[in-house]
Amino acid sequence: MLVFGPVPSRRLGRSLGINNIPPKHCSYSCLYCQVGPTKATETQPRTFFRPEAIFNAVEQRLEKLRDLHEAVDYLTFVPDGEPTLDANLGKTIELLRGLNVKIAVISNASLIWQSNVREILKMADWVSLKADSVDASVWRRINRPCEGLDLDDILSGMLAFSADFNGTLRC
Repeated sequence: MLVFGPVPSRRLGRSLGINNIPPKHCSYSCLYCQVGPTKATETQPRTFFRPEAIFNAVEQRLEKLRDLHEAVDYLTFVPDGEPTLDANLGKTIELLRGLNVKIAVISNASLIWQSNVREILKMADWVSLKADSVDASVWRRINRPCEGLDLDDILSGMLAFSADFNGTLRC
């Protein structure tokens, strides 16, 4: 299911969820993940769904909701994995901009150290970046990150993003 909801959200009002990543493609295998353990963590963005397919699914759902006089406050990338692993996230956001609904991205922040990921996330109106710990040993125990990820790089990337982002940032 590419699109679900809308669901009520304390922070986002009525949020239409976008599942741009198939289940459990993630850079972490967090102990507490509601979707379950990640079989193989990954950090290399790739194509999962065509941006046009996501756009069409969102557009059709919005049309049905408008017919029912139901409002949507945000289009929210909140997949069953890490949304920035989608190589087409930027293109998808560009397409969705034409629907005149604010865009949110909920990320585990694992790839925020990459400048291209920061540039893509700057296209959103609202971004949530998660950091369970600033202590590397605790972070490794809780998040069980993909080999090669470095907490200091992630935290530096979060700071760099926060300095340049003009939207709403939740950390």
